Amino acid sequence: MKLIRSLFSVASLSAVIAISILSSCDKLKDDEKDNVEISSWIYEWMQEVYFWNNTFPSNINIKTKTEPKAFFYELVYETEDRWSYITDDYETLQSELSGTPVSMGYSPAFGVFMNTNKVFIIVEYVYPNSPASDAGLKRGDIILTINGAVPDTDNYFDLYSQSSYTVGLGTYVDNTIYDSGKSISMTAALIEADPLIYDTVYTVSGKRIGYMVYTEFITGDDNQYLASLDQVFDKFKSYDITDLVIDLRYNPGGEIEAATYLASAIAPVSVANNSRTFVTFLYNENLQSYYEDTEGPESDDLVCKFPANAHNLDLNHVYFLTTKGTASASELLMIGLSPYMDVTVVGESTFGKYTGSWLIYDFETPRKHNWAIMPIVMKYANAEGYTNFVDGLAPDYAIEDNLIAARPFGDASDPVLSRALDLITASPYKTTKSTGRKDYMLLDNPVKKMKSRLIIPQ
Repeated sequence: MKLIRSLFSVASLSAVIAISILSSCDKLKDDEKDNVEISSWIYEWMQEVYFWNNTFPSNINIKTKTEPKAFFYELVYETEDRWSYITDDYETLQSELSGTPVSMGYSPAFGVFMNTNKVFIIVEYVYPNSPASDAGLKRGDIILTINGAVPDTDNYFDLYSQSSYTVGLGTYVDNTIYDSGKSISMTAALIEADPLIYDTVYTVSGKRIGYMVYTEFITGDDNQYLASLDQVFDKFKSYDITDLVIDLRYNPGGEIEAATYLASAIAPVSVANNSRTFVTFLYNENLQSYYEDTEGPESDDLVCKFPANAHNLDLNHVYFLTTKGTASASELLMIGLSPYMDVTVVGESTFGKYTGSWLIYDFETPRKHNWAIMPIVMKYANAEGYTNFVDGLAPDYAIEDNLIAARPFGDASDPVLSRALDLITASPYKTTKSTGRKDYMLLDNPVKKMKSRLIIPQ
């Protein structure tokens, strides 16, 4: 994004504003003065780039804004914006977004049964070569205790976020979780969180079906995670696959570069090679005018096109597996492909996020503060203008993902995967039914919430 570079001067402008503000705030404590300066930095950026910047109150008094996080959310347009984000820990945010976090290496789903505040954790997946993997934790495992404590709705994320702990495991039988008597100890470490965590090829009824599990849209350092995609698509080509199933059930979104790259490997080769429109972007009035006037209507900042891809499979049909946690760049991938090929969605309605963010932090060297914001700066639409899917993308074939009875990835008895395989092979409806009764609800996962964003390059 060229414009954000021209806006680097905003940081300097914020400093000037902060000085004038702080000169009238001599009675504030030093930490309060620092926070007012951060609030002024937030305000200047939000005025310039926030999609709904025309909704701000007209009588904001910055010198009273001594709580930057609270002030940021005062500016957020709650009627439509469920996604803008702020943190005072830029380094941790950046490590999560880049795919090299300090982590146990497993993805938790926090569950609670009705009429109780006791929380259990279901393991959605485990990264290979991580502390969790080395300790033997696997998809579908149920965690009942952490260091002997039973998580509840007040402390579950704090307990999970510790850097070292022992978990007590449970067993799900007849709609009840029992203590299994087994425990696993783990210590967080720096991991490589390659989002392509599983792939295989099925040969069924004369069909060769590629299947891959993709957990987040990340390019990685030096595009290392795009190289992983290259390898699996070359594998699929070597098998001469006829169909492709992409499992996005636990994918909250990520970088548009990764989504565009993946799309260019899936779409018909004529679409990728001819740089057809993948998605378009709409900004606030000032940014939109800037791009149109200075770069023209075909600017890369307004139109994202399919790039050529040497690993392209030249498919005409693709199947996606989804849940309500499938969000942002995942949804962009699906709607961006739909004008050019048959897209079949199996599972649950998706999250419903049709917007994108910039990652904004202190761009000065050295940085003066560790705050970062990811405000919504644009809406995206596909080549046919489809956007604003507030209720998510409805599945073509609805199948509930009962995670508490999860099968290993690739197991054809997984009810959601099974349905997709049945559709591809034109088999009579024989999809494996989900076992157990889904009488629990899932709680917020702050890490997934932070990641459920489409990140646009600056």
